[in-house]
Amino acid sequence: MDSQLSAEDIDKIRAIMKAFYGQSVASGFTESSVTEETVRAIAHMLVETVDCSRWVDAVPSPQDLLRPTRRITEWALRLIREAGKPFLQNEVTVNWLCRTVRSGQFRSSIETTLR
Repeated sequence: MDSQLSAEDIDKIRAIMKAFYGQSVASGFTESSVTEETVRAIAHMLVETVDCSRWVDAVPSPQDLLRPTRRITEWALRLIREAGKPFLQNEVTVNWLCRTVRSGQFRSSIETTLR
């Protein structure tokens, strides 16, 4: 990945994945396995799942979340860094219905981005 992920970034990604999919899935997200596509897919899932107004105010909102550009990856990483803090501290509760529906929609696409 062009943008270097810190250990804290990986911890936040794991915390988000644990909240959505459980510890067994979260443990597969490592510094060596996470790609730019992983970062973008997780950000897309967050925007679709969590109260968008809370996260959209924290970072710039690009027009096309799925367009594979460096700008989108940088935006996605900023979103994960901001949104991951409360997940890391177990301060976020994702509604069961939203978690079930959205996590089911994104799991395979996120996991296929891993190395």
